[in-house]
Amino acid sequence: MKYLTYIFRNARRNPVRTGLTVASIAISMFLMMILTSFFAALQEANAATKQFNRIIVMNANGFAGQLPIARVRQVEAMDGVVSVTPFSWYGGKYQNQRVLFAQFAVDADKVFDTLDEYDVPPEQLAAFKADKSGAVIGPKLAREYGLKIGDPMPLQGDIYPVDLKLTIQGIYQAPRNTDQRMVLFHFEYLDDQLRQLGSSSGGSTTQPSSAAGNAGILFVKCRDAAATASLCKKIDEEYRSTDFPTRTQTEEAFGQMFSEMMGGLKNVVYWIGTAVVISLLFVSGNAMAMAMRERTTEVAVLKAIGYDKKLVLGIVLAEAVLVSGLGGAVGALGSKALFDFVDISPFTGGFLPFFYVPWSVALTGLGVALFLGFASGVVPAVIAANSSVINGLRKVV
Repeated sequence: MKYLTYIFRNARRNPVRTGLTVASIAISMFLMMILTSFFAALQEANAATKQFNRIIVMNANGFAGQLPIARVRQVEAMDGVVSVTPFSWYGGKYQNQRVLFAQFAVDADKVFDTLDEYDVPPEQLAAFKADKSGAVIGPKLAREYGLKIGDPMPLQGDIYPVDLKLTIQGIYQAPRNTDQRMVLFHFEYLDDQLRQLGSSSGGSTTQPSSAAGNAGILFVKCRDAAATASLCKKIDEEYRSTDFPTRTQTEEAFGQMFSEMMGGLKNVVYWIGTAVVISLLFVSGNAMAMAMRERTTEVAVLKAIGYDKKLVLGIVLAEAVLVSGLGGAVGALGSKALFDFVDISPFTGGFLPFFYVPWSVALTGLGVALFLGFASGVVPAVIAANSSVINGLRKVV
């Protein structure tokens, strides 16, 4: 510990070079945190859903396929099922902007029994259930657009040929690793609008929209974890030979499916991260080599007055780890602090409903920076420890 002052003083010998080295490591770590946190946060959110014992039923052909709304009642009658709600994607425009947040038609009576980590004040939930054109929105969406209870929220149909005149009746609260920019409204309201397309108009009768009666996907709350696997198998077997066969999986597996769809991108991110680490190794190593070359005489004096090889080796390595660690702390921990307070989801066009840097990623980034400092300081430290006292002092005498 008595050498810490000397090590800190050495790091400040050339403040410009040290500052630039710290800045280059900090910026690189900051970018690495952004790239790697996307997949880590998604994986963390998927793993967190396991505790809620939910499964998701979708058409076997994917999201483009349909599931009749009658499946809600049929699945809910199965043993082990607590509640079921349809989740029908609307995808409309708000203020002439296309799909900047998720919009789902749900069963107002069951949706918050199924998504029980979402919390709505009782009076707001009652108002939502009572108002067929009511909607519950996320807190981030409310802040972003300055919306409050009682405000109208008209959505213009894009996928569906109907417009919705919603009224905000509630604002839900949910964990941060969930989508807090959703709009949830009555399935019956959307379905009635679609069916009215088939009503008589001007003496002629048009056909109802083919989208009427389509539940989209089903969110199913199971009694316990043991029931999820058996229900997935039972539901798929039940509808295997129908016009609408199903693909049922746990909510965690459903989330992982999206991660696997970006498998190529994930590999690219990791390769970019590896290239950044290698480039930082050269940057940090070059800075330490320059510092040691300038101190050849000083190292010789230290050895002449009794500093042995191990002590010189340790002092040089400690200085390299200190400089690199400062850059890592600023880049990794700084990004963690920044994204805990700054919400970037409004700027991603709905692609990222939430984003944060998990502690595991931030601490890994700091660990990588410390390792870089150690690795980049090994060669200069070994050279300094084995340098000749006579050759070093010759520059003084």
